[in-house]
Amino acid sequence: MKLGEKILKLRKQKGLSQEELGEKVGVTRQTISNWELGESLPNPDGLKQLSRVFNVSIDELLDNDIQNILVEKVSNTEKLSSLILKIIIILIIGFVIYISFVFINKIIEKSKDTGREIEESIYCTIYGESHGYSIKYAELTGEPLESGGDSYFDDILDLGKYNDAHQIFNIINDYVKKNGGNCNMIENKDLNDLVNIEIKDLTNTSMRIIIHDTNPNRIVYGSDFWIEKYINGNWNSIYETGENYAFDDMAYFVNNDGILEMNQNWMHMYGELPKGIYRIIKKVFFESDIPINDSNYFYIWQEFEIK
Repeated sequence: MKLGEKILKLRKQKGLSQEELGEKVGVTRQTISNWELGESLPNPDGLKQLSRVFNVSIDELLDNDIQNILVEKVSNTEKLSSLILKIIIILIIGFVIYISFVFINKIIEKSKDTGREIEESIYCTIYGESHGYSIKYAELTGEPLESGGDSYFDDILDLGKYNDAHQIFNIINDYVKKNGGNCNMIENKDLNDLVNIEIKDLTNTSMRIIIHDTNPNRIVYGSDFWIEKYINGNWNSIYETGENYAFDDMAYFVNNDGILEMNQNWMHMYGELPKGIYRIIKKVFFESDIPINDSNYFYIWQEFEIK
């Protein structure tokens, strides 16, 4: 029996009208009518008052009807809570898997990263002769990417069997020292740490360059050069008005005192330079770099100012 039918039955057994029952319970006649018709349900206080008026327990009043509803609601709530918990667990597991994937992927990518490419050369004097060997290698692994030079060290030391640039340079250096020679290391085609350029008689069309070179290896200085201008924090090439560089036509060595003087005129190349900060750059190479090609060239440079 539904609760509304139960209230109607007990009210009639007590001989009460809806209005009289409403007064005893503390509600309106319309509320009693809604209860009996099943359009609404009494709240816990209303159930307590009905139990007192009818002199029955709340369990008997409910007659398991509301209990079933409550049990069903509780069951649905538990099911919903269980579903929410499962969803939360799935999301947590998914998040952990995603983080793990990202972390592992970063480790894999890092393991693949070999760093920038570095090019170094070792130039040695041994038994009165100069010999050079260059290696382009991966910064982080030391793995050689390209190597070359004259065949002297390759023939003696079988360098091709080694897979680490630093090890190769050390083997060459140790061999040369044991045989009374000496070596210099050059990185990134920059020789400014071994030679010094002094500028004299500077005008806006020419200068006299004095090169001081005490390096034991024979460095060859050609007549070719170019000029760059310092603009807004960067070095910028100057537009060349001519092509008569006479590049690579002549080669010069320092004298016994380690000095070489060269007159450089750029009137046919750049014309008169306006005021500003510039640098002159010259290509050079080691005598052991035979035959000469683009990979054998190194650079020296010196800044100057036209006022």
